[in-house]
Amino acid sequence: MKSTLSRIVIALLLLTMGGVGAKAQTIIDTGEPAKVLRFGVRVGLTSSNLTNNYDASSRDMKWKNQNWKNGFTFGGVVDINIRNYFAIQPGIFFVSRGNTYSMLISNDNKLKMLEGKCNGNYWQIPVMFSFRLGVAELAQLHLDVGPYFAYGFGGKNKYSVYGYEMGTDANSMPVIIREDGKPQEGDYYGDKGIVDRYDSGIKFGIGVQAMGNFYVGAHYEYSMRNVLRDNEKLNVRPKGHNKIWNFTLGYNF
Repeated sequence: MKSTLSRIVIALLLLTMGGVGAKAQTIIDTGEPAKVLRFGVRVGLTSSNLTNNYDASSRDMKWKNQNWKNGFTFGGVVDINIRNYFAIQPGIFFVSRGNTYSMLISNDNKLKMLEGKCNGNYWQIPVMFSFRLGVAELAQLHLDVGPYFAYGFGGKNKYSVYGYEMGTDANSMPVIIREDGKPQEGDYYGDKGIVDRYDSGIKFGIGVQAMGNFYVGAHYEYSMRNVLRDNEKLNVRPKGHNKIWNFTLGYNF
């Protein structure tokens, strides 16, 4: 009786272990891919911002506020499939970035408020290391991380300046000395611009591939280099970094 019971227990354990092993094999498919190269297209929305330390680099800067700005992106990718669970994915994208801002500057009894928005366009090349869980023909979760390299073009910085002169008498009212109804426009890139054209950083996120072809993904990017240019109006070299969210839909061929 004990011998029969022991055999039943061992059989159940073997069946259980076999089931666990089968599930693990399904989640992490170590097989060779049917296609080594696979192409895909992507289109989506972005939300971006540009950090800065203007309040620390300028003695006249009393307050600042940076807000995220929406944009769009489109491009293509190439899956270099090493195994069914791992691929290297380079790509090329057009990405629109930017932000809105408000700044309060005070010097020589004058108070100025700057309100504006920056718009920058980039050609961007990410190289993702993509770990994939599940069955490619049914549903697969992609875990992506890797560097990106970008080149900016065609950007503009549009802003309005509102100025007030503070009276020397404590009881006197401030007087408007300047108010530009029409926004002024400056370069975003280049020698007279705010940021460098070149950017590089890290990109990471997740994606889901369904039925072998359809894709949806969400990724975050952060520039690893200081992209802000020096400005003669600042006391020290400013520091700032691009950051951006990408939400994309796609199709793999």
